Amino acid sequence: MIQIKVKNNRKVSRFILDCLIQGRRKVGKDNHKVSPSKLFLSLFRGESREISVILLYGLGVGLLSLAIPVGVQTLVSTVNFGSLSQPVLFLVLAVFVGLASAAFLRAIQIKIVEQFQKRFFAQVALELAYRIPRFRLDGKTKARFPELVNRFFDVLTVQKSSATLLLEGFALALQIGLGLLLLAFYHWFLLAFALVMILAVGVILFGLGRGAVASSIEESVQKYRVAAWLEELAARPLLFRSGASREMALLRANEIIGSYLDARSAHFRILMRQVVGSLTLQAVASSVLLGLGGLLVINNQLTLGQLVAAEIVVTTALGSLAKFQKHLEAFYDLVAALDKLDGLLNLPLEKVDGVALPTQSQPVDVEIRDLVFAFGESDPIFQGLSFKISAGSKVAILGSNSSGKSTLVDLLYGIKSTTGGAVLLDGRDYRDLTPESIRDCVALVRGFEILPDTILENVRLGRDSIDLDQIRNSLARVGLLDDITSLPKGIHTQLAGDGRPFSIAQANRIALARAIVGKPNLLLIDETLDELDDESREVALQVLLDKKAPWTLIIATHDSDIAKRCEKVISIDDNNQRRSA
Repeated sequence: MIQIKVKNNRKVSRFILDCLIQGRRKVGKDNHKVSPSKLFLSLFRGESREISVILLYGLGVGLLSLAIPVGVQTLVSTVNFGSLSQPVLFLVLAVFVGLASAAFLRAIQIKIVEQFQKRFFAQVALELAYRIPRFRLDGKTKARFPELVNRFFDVLTVQKSSATLLLEGFALALQIGLGLLLLAFYHWFLLAFALVMILAVGVILFGLGRGAVASSIEESVQKYRVAAWLEELAARPLLFRSGASREMALLRANEIIGSYLDARSAHFRILMRQVVGSLTLQAVASSVLLGLGGLLVINNQLTLGQLVAAEIVVTTALGSLAKFQKHLEAFYDLVAALDKLDGLLNLPLEKVDGVALPTQSQPVDVEIRDLVFAFGESDPIFQGLSFKISAGSKVAILGSNSSGKSTLVDLLYGIKSTTGGAVLLDGRDYRDLTPESIRDCVALVRGFEILPDTILENVRLGRDSIDLDQIRNSLARVGLLDDITSLPKGIHTQLAGDGRPFSIAQANRIALARAIVGKPNLLLIDETLDELDDESREVALQVLLDKKAPWTLIIATHDSDIAKRCEKVISIDDNNQRRSA
């Protein structure tokens, strides 16, 4: 298992989030849904050591916090019997030591929770950095990638909610549990009262809260629908400029926001039901305890000090119930956030098995043998397509739009898998090879993808073996070096994600330079040349069609003039496939 080192020298497995969120579920398994309760428990299993320490310290805090009611009980009894002041001072000191110790343990708790939060954030971020480049690129999921990755921000919800539950939620449970346990030692009537209280709290949690988890998850789903629509508006700044389109944007937003408000209202009704139940319990229990305790004191079955201590315990416990809404919301938000992270981390990945394609410096031959490919249950795009391209050849795949050129390029790049037949590289079936080894020897240029980084890093793309001279040479070959040299920072100029300050044509040539600098064995060009001006296209073709180039070249195009420049043309029509020289 590969290990990744983070800055604090902790080793974080790239699969750790599978264990953290879903136990030991197999990576990439489709259609596997984990219940929210299991998600909640698996979060704590993944950090069991730290959380055990937090809860242990929390137990210490809870026990030491009993210093107040026990100290008050003893103090009242002491004063009631007219004892000297020396025991009183001792009691005050004992209470101070108890509370100071509780405060110290609380501080340690907070520090451990902070470490847990930072580690969880780093683990999720590293896991996604590993997974995103390996997501399976089927059309429907690919279009949703930006919206799906927004779910990463639910990490912040997990951080805050888990901290609230570990610190305040656990403290609340201890206050109620230990406080009511203390009552049981005073009188069996108070033991019965404590049992009724515990039963009532259970009714509030599980009876009145029925359906709260499901409604919280539905609220989260609708929240992301709103975010997705706003993201669509931001991604298309020119589309929604007319009056009609602006109105359409508002109407769609109103519809989606309405669904969110409905989901929020449904969830809040359950939450409010629990809050009203807890407030009612607080009022009834305080009144009943006061009356019951008073009768026991009158009948000499309970001391005055015990009554005061019991009242403090119940008031503190029930006062904590007044914060019930905060803790319940934290729990429901945590489960909903884990559900969203599970959906993101459960997106199917490319296969990881197979053998590595041997590294070589020569062009490779390509063979398509009886290829069949279809999207789902639709009619096949390819049916029995066969052709062979010898190593070093320069070939054009010519076809109109929607003829399947880009799909064929995807198959050659290993993004899609065949429905039938085989794709062979130097006689090796793609299905037997690892995707990474295929991409190490096959380069694809499709439009342009620019990193918000320097020109240097956009061309090198993490390949440290490529030196500066090679990068400059590749830029010169695509006709960009002079333009870059004229910039104030030259090759170290920062580019925006859309290629600025370069034009689209220049950004496309950056993509070409990135591909050729790695000297791939097979170079795939998917309609990128069709989008260049005549001058830029001519420069690019001279580089790509160079007989000394170390690659086999396949150009997918709908331009017959580009196709004629190649050594061979494979023509694809809309209904079937035919081959022509």
